[in-house]
Amino acid sequence: MNFSEIPENPFIFLSWVTAIGLFISLCEATIKIKLEKRNSYRKRLELINSLYPKKLA
Repeated sequence: MNFSEIPENPFIFLSWVTAIGLFISLCEATIKIKLEKRNSYRKRLELINSLYPKKLA
């Protein structure tokens, strides 16, 4: 397959661009969800630690 030429059919080119865009968007959303989960877990731990300190005396 020769990638140096843009296909004459614009539908094929637009399909590839759309597929690549969707893949990038999916990767970005996955990373965002993982980061939000990790941040919410850390915030929850900080809140629990502030409410229940380890040193009571």
